[in-house]
Amino acid sequence: MRWVIGDIHGMRVPLAALLDAVRRLDGAARFYFVGDYVNRGSESRQVVELLLSMPDAKFVRGNHDDVFDQVLHGEAYTGERSESHRLAAFQWFMQHGLDQTFMSYGVDALDLEQLMRRPSVAGLERLVKSVPPAHREFFRDLPPVIEEPDVFIVHAKWDPDSPSDAIAARAGSSEKTRYIVLWGRFTMAEIERKKRWKQRGFFGHTPVFNYARDDEDGYLPIVRDDIVLLDTGAALSAMGRMTAVCVETGQYVQVDRNGAIVPTRAERK
Repeated sequence: MRWVIGDIHGMRVPLAALLDAVRRLDGAARFYFVGDYVNRGSESRQVVELLLSMPDAKFVRGNHDDVFDQVLHGEAYTGERSESHRLAAFQWFMQHGLDQTFMSYGVDALDLEQLMRRPSVAGLERLVKSVPPAHREFFRDLPPVIEEPDVFIVHAKWDPDSPSDAIAARAGSSEKTRYIVLWGRFTMAEIERKKRWKQRGFFGHTPVFNYARDDEDGYLPIVRDDIVLLDTGAALSAMGRMTAVCVETGQYVQVDRNGAIVPTRAERK
């Protein structure tokens, strides 16, 4: 069966534990990922190495991955192609965990601090050399969308009033739709109302605890017939979790930040 994994953000321990837990349930599991592989956590390099060891997995681009791509290559899915924009992206996301990403690749914190004070393309290029070519290619090649006959996977959002066929072509047709795919956020009303989609949509990006719900547990994925949200805040909260949801059954598996399996509500009773 197919399992979709929520935002990772440089947290290898819970990721490895989650993959192992799903494989124990489903020996033929196929894995899909909603993006945001780097930043915030301290093991971004180790996360990418693990992902690269999974030849049959499928990945989409998250907004953090897009910014990292911009920093690495000077262009990205939503970024302008200019050295000034590249430096601005570096300075901006140093406030959102990019320092942790570079340090996982062996960059010294003092070098990062100095480049923040005196940003330059030459200085940034020195940092980029710490990232192995295979890792740089991974981020350069990340697609914005995975589309299959019964499911599509986008990092952030797809307009509920837009059809779900040929999303990749439509998403890339304008700056606005590219932004929505990587940076947009659903309202609760949009989550609950009827969509024009034919497939079921899977999304990360917005932590589920941002939505007012009746659940006593605000760290559960939001699973509906037409939409699944599975950023359960592993990197944002001490109570956060990393989540996998099965496409075929809607079953979910969660681990905490230390990699311990979190019992489902039924198991807790």
